[in-house]
Amino acid sequence: KATIYTTPDGAHLLRLENLDVTNGPTLHVILSPHADPGKCSEVKSEGCIDLGDLKGNRGNQNYSIPSGVDVSVFNSVVIYFKPFSVVFSVPTLQEA
Repeated sequence: KATIYTTPDGAHLLRLENLDVTNGPTLHVILSPHADPGKCSEVKSEGCIDLGDLKGNRGNQNYSIPSGVDVSVFNSVVIYFKPFSVVFSVPTLQEA
């Protein structure tokens, strides 16, 4: 489950819950405007935001979204293996 929340101070936070994805080095969390990106070009396209390294391959995690980002344009989260341009998982974003 992937959800974007707005904190009381107006900041945005991506919450991943019950994550269970294959472990791998250099996995990144990417917000994408595509509903189901499966190609490298869709993950690297304009409008995608890299939130940094995946904190772990199981459990619940929070990721800060940079201020000024319009979160309404995002439709999915991509767990992405950067060195080999491989999509590991694409949870659909749910409304908070």
